[in-house]
Amino acid sequence: MERRRPAPLTNAPSSATVPTVPHLRSAVLAFVLAASACDKPNDLPRMQDELAASVKAYRARFDELKRRADAIEPRTHALPQDTAAASALHTLGVARTTIDQSLSHLQQVPTMLNAKDARSLLQAWLDDKRHELEAGVIEAASEIEAVESWTAVAEQRAGAPQPAVAAPPDPEPTPPMTDDHGPQTDGSGAPIR
Repeated sequence: MERRRPAPLTNAPSSATVPTVPHLRSAVLAFVLAASACDKPNDLPRMQDELAASVKAYRARFDELKRRADAIEPRTHALPQDTAAASALHTLGVARTTIDQSLSHLQQVPTMLNAKDARSLLQAWLDDKRHELEAGVIEAASEIEAVESWTAVAEQRAGAPQPAVAAPPDPEPTPPMTDDHGPQTDGSGAPIR
């Protein structure tokens, strides 16, 4: 039996254009890396716009909280000073500190926009500071609401006369009972009182 030799491999034009699997993977990886590198510079304006919108919204919220704190403080000082008033003023002070610190953080944003590593600073702010500011809004608002509530109750108590202790009402007389446990009647069916 004669052994046949396999035909020699040729460099056909179609075989030269099909890359092998390892070359295909590296080509896809290179494309993905190049595409992601191209996206980063274009992402900075979007991040700056998002940051500007966040700063504007938080500044408005903290300005409103500051206005509320400014409005409630004179009313709190006008009330008789006791332990509850001192506690309310302390709570108001904590709210003011939170508001002032948050507004200070918001004032630092323009310097971040001009920094060398603006992208990383913006991303860190958008990831972390936004959560801090939201927690600050919630904390300051709840503290101001507590002081507003206390002040309203204290003003009401200070302005309204103390209610006198009223005697309990007299109980209604009960009709006399008969043997069948019903009210006595006069012959017409009407109960006797």
